[in-house]
Amino acid sequence: MKTSRYHILTVFTLLSSLYVQGQNNSSPYSVLGIGDIEESFFNRTSGMANTGQAYRSKYYLIQNNPASYSELQDQFFLVEASGRGKITAYSGNTLAAGSDRQSRDFSVNRFSMGIKAAKWWGSSVGIMPFSTSNYAFSGKKSIQGTHIFTYADYEGTGGVNKVYWDNGFKIGKHFSVGVGASYLFGSLNQKETLEGTELTESVITTNNIFLRNFHFTYGAQFFSKLTSKWDIALGGTWSNKTDLYAQHSSEVSSSTTTIKYDITKNDFFTLPQTVGAGLALTKNKKLMMAADYRYQNWSAIRYRGVGHSLTNSNRFSAGVEFSHWQQAWPMMIEKKFYQAGVFYGNSYLTVNNEQLKDMGVTLGVGFSSKRSTLSYLIGLELGMRGTRAKNLIKEQYGKITFTLSYKDFWYTKGIRYN
Repeated sequence: MKTSRYHILTVFTLLSSLYVQGQNNSSPYSVLGIGDIEESFFNRTSGMANTGQAYRSKYYLIQNNPASYSELQDQFFLVEASGRGKITAYSGNTLAAGSDRQSRDFSVNRFSMGIKAAKWWGSSVGIMPFSTSNYAFSGKKSIQGTHIFTYADYEGTGGVNKVYWDNGFKIGKHFSVGVGASYLFGSLNQKETLEGTELTESVITTNNIFLRNFHFTYGAQFFSKLTSKWDIALGGTWSNKTDLYAQHSSEVSSSTTTIKYDITKNDFFTLPQTVGAGLALTKNKKLMMAADYRYQNWSAIRYRGVGHSLTNSNRFSAGVEFSHWQQAWPMMIEKKFYQAGVFYGNSYLTVNNEQLKDMGVTLGVGFSSKRSTLSYLIGLELGMRGTRAKNLIKEQYGKITFTLSYKDFWYTKGIRYN
């Protein structure tokens, strides 16, 4: 038993070390703002379109709402790791003939651990992406002060990561509050390569923006029985407006030498106030129906660039889950579960006076190992974002998320909470 336990924990440690990942999946809109903001929580709610403001679980880490951690099972610790594969197809009038219209990648996206620290207190720490930037495009550019045009290639990489410590506190029999303390950090990098017959060698300009600051999310949940068969849960979260400190640097080089390096300025990128709410109805502890809404006040940031601006965003999602339980003395254990969900959202980006929309469907399945305390979760998401109108690019994508969850005793004797 000890050998098996140490082997499993070694696997999770290796998975966490792979968190720094390659990015092969190009996203043309990630050139704007802070990049593509991550909508997935990479947990049990993935198959329900990430619907989880009111979700509470004894056996899984649900970071959608930090108040949920007060529900964790006494005397157990949990470790979870998630990876995601993605394939995207692009269509639009601005795509060059013969260009690659598909991209794909796989990355490890989340590693987290959680415990029930006291009868009224659950806690979790982890790391996951907050936003990603990855794009490549080409065009013509005029050399300043001349009538000469040259070819320009642009490549962008990077993103913002999120290291978090979430805590949930139970107050009485029907109410829980929580706070999520996160440290956001990362960089957005753009490389411009100029080439042409008028240039004796390539000129490469690399611009980097380093971002960092703390960010807090507050949550609450109310839960109670409606009848002998039905339970209800209500949840809500709120995040205040936060400034991410930004340091800009620029390096100009040729193919053989560095010409100039400067830290050009220090300023900030502002994250908006965010509000979320959710509802979950459960019948006989087996069938759950849930719905979420989230709103972000990006218009208050007043950010605008050439052909684009940031605007208020919102997201609706709904999901259903059916669990199959089995008697295993002295308790019931969950043998497997099935999920489905739908979502519709308006992005925080308006490009060419067109607010980007994101919509899709999800499916999920999970099951427990017969020989260990490992659980396996698989979520599938099919969706589309953007439009071909106004010379924009439409993305049609498929994502598959794999999550491993391991639980075991962290108190083998002594304190018991129930």
